[in-house]
Amino acid sequence: MINKKYKNIKTGVIGTGSMGQNHARILSEISDFVGIADVNEKTLKLMSDKFKVKGYVDYKELLNEVDAVSIAVPTIYHHEIALNAIDSNVHLLVEKPLAMNLEEASEIVKKAKEKDVVLAVGHIERHNPVIQYAKEKIDSGEWGDLISLSSRRVSNYPARISDVGVLYDLASHDIDICLYLSSSSVKSLYLTGGKMVSKHEDHINLVMNHKSGLISVVEANWLTPMKVRNLSITTSKCFVVLDYFHQSINIYKSNFPDVNQSNLYKSGVDFDNETINLERQEPLLLELSDFLSSINNNHFPLVTGEDGADVISIVESGIKSLEDTNIIKL
Repeated sequence: MINKKYKNIKTGVIGTGSMGQNHARILSEISDFVGIADVNEKTLKLMSDKFKVKGYVDYKELLNEVDAVSIAVPTIYHHEIALNAIDSNVHLLVEKPLAMNLEEASEIVKKAKEKDVVLAVGHIERHNPVIQYAKEKIDSGEWGDLISLSSRRVSNYPARISDVGVLYDLASHDIDICLYLSSSSVKSLYLTGGKMVSKHEDHINLVMNHKSGLISVVEANWLTPMKVRNLSITTSKCFVVLDYFHQSINIYKSNFPDVNQSNLYKSGVDFDNETINLERQEPLLLELSDFLSSINNNHFPLVTGEDGADVISIVESGIKSLEDTNIIKL
């Protein structure tokens, strides 16, 4: 059992789908977990019995009992529930994406500021240890200057997703990571992709041109019978591959000590490959701990509401690019 470090904070979860159940599991271990809300009464009873807390069909009743809440419902309901949580002076972590569109996201961010409540967004990959490791190396200059980022996030079709496409559901993770690691906003983008088995886009390739000169490429789909989650980082000093699953990092370098211009095939190449296996940690635990710490210790969460809104701005521009087959300037 994890020590209840945040036992002074009364918490709850709205939405008992797959992610909501995981939020409930962790919050029950690290905080004073008091309740769950869901319109599905059967699932609600199962989860409330499992965690020995009260279940609420009306989430507004739960808001009267908590200091902080995780919102893990379908994206179309984020805006309404988030605003009601803020009106109740409840700190909130909203699963990504923050809202269905930039207008809704901006309203949530603005209202949270006005009410002085903590607003965190569940872009969970920022909390993955490999990303924190990479951020430190990039910011310190140890890996040299960033040239490009290339992410691949592919898997088979998820039955749990029906309200958004792969751009919102999968690629939004990598858009956030590209913004975070580069510390640079996007000035233009181009998206290509389409629909094969879904009513929404289910395969995309996104190219983002950052103001710093960095180029980011994001590939995502729901069509591949293999789950892949990785990020390649090209810098002036090395080539790095991050594995989100195994929380491992491969750093590659090479040099050419003996180049024969007339026979490049037989020219010598020295390769250096360093593999770093980090201590495995659950990103969701780190995310929720950061959220509760920001409440206790008065600091910004790692992923703020503004960060979540920035991702939605890019996603909306990406959808426009896909529809118009044009480069979009931001």
